[in-house]
Amino acid sequence: MVSDRDEDSYETRNPQPGLAGPVAIAFGGVDTLSLRQLDEMNQVPKGTSFRRFKALLGVLEEGRDFFRLDASTHAALLARLRAEQLIYPSSVHVLLITESGYRRMLDRGGCAP
Repeated sequence: MVSDRDEDSYETRNPQPGLAGPVAIAFGGVDTLSLRQLDEMNQVPKGTSFRRFKALLGVLEEGRDFFRLDASTHAALLARLRAEQLIYPSSVHVLLITESGYRRMLDRGGCAP
């Protein structure tokens, strides 16, 4: 788990022990996934999850369905996420999607291209 609470140390883990899957990124006390992780998990081209997110921006609620990490405010955390290859190398600001946000994305057409 990557955590925003302790930027000097963190661990990565699968969200459900014993199951293969993306590494959870803990942020704001909630397990989240980056858009890169969603693209890879759904085996879709880079940017597919972002386009889906943008299409649903009026439906998704920041703080419940997603978190936006600003490059200046969360620089150290973003550097570690980049080093762990959990976000795209070219990402400046990062969106982390919660389980509720991902469910909303799926309910409204999924993350397919």
